[in-house]
Amino acid sequence: MTINIDSIWVLLGIAGILGFGGYLGVYWAVHLILASKKIGAWVADKIIWPLYVNTKAWGQKWTK
Repeated sequence: MTINIDSIWVLLGIAGILGFGGYLGVYWAVHLILASKKIGAWVADKIIWPLYVNTKAWGQKWTK
């Protein structure tokens, strides 16, 4: 497979679009969570913390 100048620009363009899209996704996710402390606290209390506790208990069960 040969890579010429045109294909390099196409690959760089695709990488740039995907990278910028990923950056925007992370930016807006962080922005929205920080903008609403009430929703952020609810997500932490109701989803993240129980998942952590259950995963930790499951891991300790298997390491015994």
